[in-house]
Amino acid sequence: MTAKITTRALIVGALLSLIINVFFAYARLAMATAGMSSDYITAGAVFLFFVFVALINPLVKLCNSSWGFDRSELIVIYCMMIVASAIPTWGFTGNLIAMLPGIYYYATPENNWGELLHPFVKDWLVPHDPMAIKYFFEGLPQGQRIPWEHWVRPLLAWCSFIMAIYLMMITIMSIIRRQWVDYDRLTFPLLQLPLDMTEEGRDGSIFNAFLKSPLMWLGFSIPFIIFSTNALNHYFPFVPPIQLRNSLPLFNHVLVLQTNVNFIAIGLAYFLSLDVGLGIWLFHLVTKGQIAVENILGYSIPGRSDLFMEGSMAVSHQGMGAMLVLVLYGLWNSRTHLRQVWQQAWRGGVIDDRQEILSYRGALLILGGASAYATTWLVLSGVPLGVALFFLFVAFCVFYGLARIVAEGGLGFARAQMTAQPFVIHAVGTEAVTPSGLVSLGMTFSWAGDLRTMIMASTINSLKLADAGNVRGRPLFWAIALSVVVGLAGSVSMVVWMGYTYGGINLDWWFYNRFGEIIHGDTAHKIANPTHPLRDWSSIGPRYLFSLIGAGVMGVLMWARHHILWWPIHYIGFPIGATLTIVFTWFSIFLGWLLKATILKYGGVNLYRKLRPFFLGLILGHVFVSGFWVVFDFVTGETGNRIPIF
Repeated sequence: MTAKITTRALIVGALLSLIINVFFAYARLAMATAGMSSDYITAGAVFLFFVFVALINPLVKLCNSSWGFDRSELIVIYCMMIVASAIPTWGFTGNLIAMLPGIYYYATPENNWGELLHPFVKDWLVPHDPMAIKYFFEGLPQGQRIPWEHWVRPLLAWCSFIMAIYLMMITIMSIIRRQWVDYDRLTFPLLQLPLDMTEEGRDGSIFNAFLKSPLMWLGFSIPFIIFSTNALNHYFPFVPPIQLRNSLPLFNHVLVLQTNVNFIAIGLAYFLSLDVGLGIWLFHLVTKGQIAVENILGYSIPGRSDLFMEGSMAVSHQGMGAMLVLVLYGLWNSRTHLRQVWQQAWRGGVIDDRQEILSYRGALLILGGASAYATTWLVLSGVPLGVALFFLFVAFCVFYGLARIVAEGGLGFARAQMTAQPFVIHAVGTEAVTPSGLVSLGMTFSWAGDLRTMIMASTINSLKLADAGNVRGRPLFWAIALSVVVGLAGSVSMVVWMGYTYGGINLDWWFYNRFGEIIHGDTAHKIANPTHPLRDWSSIGPRYLFSLIGAGVMGVLMWARHHILWWPIHYIGFPIGATLTIVFTWFSIFLGWLLKATILKYGGVNLYRKLRPFFLGLILGHVFVSGFWVVFDFVTGETGNRIPIF
């Protein structure tokens, strides 16, 4: 029987979603602490959920056992929180807000933005009032109010657009859920922890088996003690810190491997299949080796490297080619399910969609309407229609591919090796994009650029978790939608408020200063140096040659995976092998993989299952200690005491 979604679960989920988007945004941007809402691990959600499950819910049960939240309610709350976690900081608002007025604030005679950029900025895209912009970056004079009137139009425009993007992400995941969950049977390692935390206590106990496990608390204590020692070093320098970040230089520093210890990555790697874990760390070494060979030979693709490329330019384009094949090959393998979805939507009686968060007809209609709105919005902002369609296709291929990688690879930290903007711009040329289109596409880096988290991945994790807890049906869509609206409103308000209260130039350097500066600077460079794919083939051609190479290699790897039974390496690590997130976590993934392989070989499945709580404790302890010190520093008024999640 399907569990009902209660009103109190929606209220608690919305409240905690607001806390994630307000408090943890403040902590990251103003206090310079850990990014609790920056990655797919959704650390802020895990921290708050653990406090709720281990402290608040047991206290409620002590008052009256019937008042306690049951498993289905807890799952709804967690689903809402992980979706809301994809909005602040790197998800959207942290990138967007300061970038908008930054196009005027950072304009100088030297960079010539007044001539290159300002004539092509649509009035409704950014605030224009000089004093409103000045005070956002330098702080309001005492006694003055925040000039919200200058922000209303651009914020409404951007929020309506991002809601269309979010609806596209949610509906795509609702359509593909059955394929990934029921047919492909992806493992969703990120859900192992919340599944255990939401288990009911036996024999009326207020604590479940997970919270009573000594092995879990042993694993929990290791990162908690280590990182608390480092946090105390911030307050008391005589306390020696414990170094967990190291590097291994090879071949006279031509190849440098990061050997960082991250307990979250170790714990998650334990729940990966061995071939997936092997593929992740092995392809990192392969791509790093390729970059080293390029450096030794002195080879590089001609031309200027684009923003947010990971690794060398050749490796970045390989990654994009591989990502596109991952998506297209996956869609081809899903063709039977997608055909049934289409037939069910328009004829009915093909497959049962009553347990999905949207009927297939509703999902397709919403997807079509949201896609049309997003495309129209981009066209009105200055992007030619053909370029807008091409850009949305490539961007959503990246989103879809990353969502698949997170679902199957259990990566709490992941990003693409290349973004959609340069891939599209170089393919058609800047002249075809037009200056106004370049300005608009530059601003899309706020939601499709420095991407460390997104709602698409959080949505599919939510759908899988809800399915495991028998929380199904249409109400879950409205719960997710509520968390998005609450999170977006809270995050936007907080980021604007912080700018005027403290002055953006005094807050987080990356979000309030550097991000917008490099985005608009890159756009100005492209406008000042127009390109055409045929005229500039000597520099543009090699980029797409390496994209084809990456696509070909990925195709072979996927074919081998599906057709050769003994094939030992999963392809999932190839499209992201040189990304910064893998650079800093590959060694920990290797350690987790090695521990699992050793345990299975010498202890078998029984020992693997017995040690499961220990590795969940490593993940939880690392997340909790970061959140604990964020709260502690907020109470004491301390800043800069960062206990890294990533």
